[in-house]
Amino acid sequence: MSTHQASTSRASNRPSWHGFETRSMPEVPSWIETLGRSGYVAKGVVYFIIGFLAFKLAIGAGGEISGSREAIQEIGQQPFGRLLLGLVAIGLLGYTAWRWVQAAKDTEGEGRDLKGIFKRIGYVISGLTYLALGGYAGSMALGLTSSSGNSQGGPGSWLLDSTWGRIVLAIAGVITIGVAFYLVYKAYQAKFMTKYDLDAMSETTRTIALHVGRMGLSTRGIAFAIIGTFITISAVQGTSDGEIAGMSDALAAIASQAYGKVLLGITGFGLMCYAVHSMLLGWFRKFNVG
Repeated sequence: MSTHQASTSRASNRPSWHGFETRSMPEVPSWIETLGRSGYVAKGVVYFIIGFLAFKLAIGAGGEISGSREAIQEIGQQPFGRLLLGLVAIGLLGYTAWRWVQAAKDTEGEGRDLKGIFKRIGYVISGLTYLALGGYAGSMALGLTSSSGNSQGGPGSWLLDSTWGRIVLAIAGVITIGVAFYLVYKAYQAKFMTKYDLDAMSETTRTIALHVGRMGLSTRGIAFAIIGTFITISAVQGTSDGEIAGMSDALAAIASQAYGKVLLGITGFGLMCYAVHSMLLGWFRKFNVG
């Protein structure tokens, strides 16, 4: 059998559904699979709490506008909070390691061309974000950080003190807006379905995975667009007035609009969808374990 025939045969044996086909993944050791699965679930828990609190506020059932750190604090206030925080911290740090392994080992098969390199750099940056969040959860679990502390100013405020700092902040804002458009495009294309082990999923689970993935990624993209826009405005104006530093500020901006509660409810629901999308990846993602 020729090489082309062999590759065609392997492709035809891959499960498919509605035009989506499970991708061939590079081979990885079992410990990488463990990191990936636990990390996706931990990330999903954090986003579900953010979305749930926003949705509750929108429908008048309590709740509050929160970001990732506030979601971590909410976990700590539950029964056995420190234990739960420890588990979430382990999961988020595992997700950090998974993102870096994705970049170093090219587990997604992105390749070494310019597009592949940019994607792999994105994995590294994403890992840094979740490293900070996992470290925060871990420090709370160990009692090293109080859940009531409030920081002064946004994380990029100090950059506004110099021209070069404002340029860096503006670039960061533009990149964030670019990521937002990519997330919406990714939702439309729904290529995330090719990461699932479709054979392990029922028809209902596949349908849910498709719809929550599209809704969740679109919602996250909108939030990123708002964050990026306000970061860029802050850089141009040279003031932190109106600076949006994270998800909680993006949700606050949405809530302040006309029909804000309706928009906030839709956004909260969308973030819960993103959480379910992340958890489904943790359960059903295809790993080629060697």
